[in-house]
Amino acid sequence: MDKKEFKRKAQKRGIPDFLYNIDGNGRDDERFCLVYDNEKWNVYYSERGCKTTNIFFNTEDEALQYMLNELSDWWKQASKHHLWIWR
Repeated sequence: MDKKEFKRKAQKRGIPDFLYNIDGNGRDDERFCLVYDNEKWNVYYSERGCKTTNIFFNTEDEALQYMLNELSDWWKQASKHHLWIWR
């Protein structure tokens, strides 16, 4: 999976784009982020400046698949319980 496919799948699942940052542009807090660091793909969730999830992957595909699964699970729960996040 590449970033374009990730965005398409996330949109199809109804995941708002303000819940993630995969391009390195814009805000990187209170959302899942993807960065390429030291020849590894790093997925993390930043909350108040702290990384609460910090996992490294060998490929962009693995990292994006993990992020999509995490966001899908979270969004299902948030929607089910009417938990909404404001930008």
